[in-house]
Amino acid sequence: MKRFIAGVGLVGLLGFFSIPAWPDEPPPPWKGSVGLSYLETSGNSSSQTFSGELKVERNLSFAKITLEGAALYGKKEDVTSDESWFGSLKYDQNITDRFYTYLLQRTARDTLRGIEFRYTYQGGLGYYLVKTPDDVLKLEAGGGYIHEDQVNPFPDRGFPNARVFAGYTHNLNKTSRFDEWVEYLPSLSNGQDYLINEETAVIANLVGNLALKVSFNVAYDNLPPPDFQKSDRIFKTALLYTF
Repeated sequence: MKRFIAGVGLVGLLGFFSIPAWPDEPPPPWKGSVGLSYLETSGNSSSQTFSGELKVERNLSFAKITLEGAALYGKKEDVTSDESWFGSLKYDQNITDRFYTYLLQRTARDTLRGIEFRYTYQGGLGYYLVKTPDDVLKLEAGGGYIHEDQVNPFPDRGFPNARVFAGYTHNLNKTSRFDEWVEYLPSLSNGQDYLINEETAVIANLVGNLALKVSFNVAYDNLPPPDFQKSDRIFKTALLYTF
């Protein structure tokens, strides 16, 4: 009996003075990706196209900050064929595990579509319909104001608008995922004036922090400046560095 008590006391003493296990490392405060794409042709035709994109997120216990940007520039036979860029900043404030509010500001420039600058200010509510490790489906609804500086000689304009957004992400496996989102921005002063933005993308990890992104984007403007097309479509492959 004395040996048993002594053994228990020794185990307890060793446990008291043993080195505790290291806690799990906290997730990085920022995560995101930087992507680059370049295409050049020569011979019967000469063209160069360059694109870049950036997405950075900061997750807090009560909120999320998202910074995005992209640029596209192309020349064909020494004539500019593509020239556009945009940048956006979004703040999500958690209400519950699924409900949140958001504020969004986006600035874009696309002179070949008749837009010198477009400023978009939005706010509203969001809700996660599905929130699992492999699938995320969220909806956002709200409103705001859009101001456009159109290319000369067309006048500038501004209008209040509504916003409906749906986004879906599915992890195909441990190293690849599928993304789909669509955004609808109707004017509240003219029922024929609305914008639709959409992206479908597959992202697959190659090695380490490098990944390949294949995407298809649609930008639709139902009332563009006169003599400009309503729809622009971009099919793109890009090399991403993730962090």
